[in-house]
Amino acid sequence: MRLFMKLFQKLLITPAVLGLLTPLAGSANELNFSEVSGYSSSEEIGNIREFDISNDIAASTSNLNEFEPMAEFEAGSFSETTTMSGAAHFQIGGVDQGASTEAVTSTYSYDIDLNTSFTGEDNLYVGIETGNDSASIDFATDNSGGGNDALSVTSMYYQFPMGNFDVAIGPKLDNDDLLPTITSKYSDSFFFGSQYALPVNFYVLNTTGAGVAVSRTLESGWNFSGSLIGTGASSAAGFLTAEGSDVITLSVGYDSQENYGGGIIWTNQDSTCGIFNSFASNVCTQLSVLAGIDEGMNTTSIGGYWTPNDGNTTFSATTNLIDVQIKGVEIDSLADFQFAIDRTMGNGILSASWKTFPFVRMPDANANVIKGDDLGSFVEVYYTYDVNDSFQIKPGVSFALPTTDANTPTTDDVKFYLLDRTAVGLEASFKF
Repeated sequence: MRLFMKLFQKLLITPAVLGLLTPLAGSANELNFSEVSGYSSSEEIGNIREFDISNDIAASTSNLNEFEPMAEFEAGSFSETTTMSGAAHFQIGGVDQGASTEAVTSTYSYDIDLNTSFTGEDNLYVGIETGNDSASIDFATDNSGGGNDALSVTSMYYQFPMGNFDVAIGPKLDNDDLLPTITSKYSDSFFFGSQYALPVNFYVLNTTGAGVAVSRTLESGWNFSGSLIGTGASSAAGFLTAEGSDVITLSVGYDSQENYGGGIIWTNQDSTCGIFNSFASNVCTQLSVLAGIDEGMNTTSIGGYWTPNDGNTTFSATTNLIDVQIKGVEIDSLADFQFAIDRTMGNGILSASWKTFPFVRMPDANANVIKGDDLGSFVEVYYTYDVNDSFQIKPGVSFALPTTDANTPTTDDVKFYLLDRTAVGLEASFKF
């Protein structure tokens, strides 16, 4: 907007400059060069210039005043229809026994949120992000983002009321964008939030694509929602096709006025490998899962939270039940468990969480029975310190509690094991 205003002011000043040059040009045309010596007096020249310039500046100032209302109208019309907010995040840290590197690394991310209302009750949301996080960097937080230093649109949808319901539709919609159900109030913004399988409800709330969502919250505290997302809608796979991967999400929850609540979130995904490969590209290859036998998976998240009367502490507990379906193979259902706490301390919040890491074991890679397994658990502790309303710093640590020797994968885990890793780092966030 500032760039627009500077350009607009320059356009206004241009006629004034031309006005100053015009009388000087006219005077030059009228000069008799044979009588140039008659103008040799600096006092006379100074009087002529002072007269012409003062008159032209007065006229130019009058022209500028006439354009001021137009400039103010253009600036006001933008601010009344669209609001912008965002944040810049700096991350620095390292991971002992990291999968890629143990070096101390430094990254950044930058987010912009644009909200536009056309009726006062609707909202067009566009999220723009960039960053320089990559697969070769092990230390990351929930705010870390890739993008190779290039801005990209990561979210875009239009939300509006329809009777007693809220509706959202768009080409880039997350399956939790219009989700009112809360299964956990854990802040979840440090190391867990950036890792495979460790964020709260990872197996349930991780889908983006073209789709539609509907939700409703009742005065009694109950809430409901449903969404349909096509993750392949922007490709040749298409939306609601056999080749595409579509995700259905349903939820029901309750939030009381006595500081407790919870809910259930259920999803059905057409493709198991679609989600696994986006975080660990060799998962389906290791398990010999081909597209023809991948029948998707159902996931159910159940959880709740409680804040005691002092209001300074919130406890959250969740579990995710994962039912993977592969044609011709019997697979045990998996489940993870998480317990978390957020407590206000001083000018910030101390957060801590413990979460299990489930997977599967295969005594024989060609067997048609896959048993559930538990590779261990992770713990993280971090402190979010608010320097002021717009600036906060977040130091923390995370470490693994593997069930076996982390550096020697067992034969029944088919090369999947929990690294005995410890992450230490710091994040600084600037909000605007």
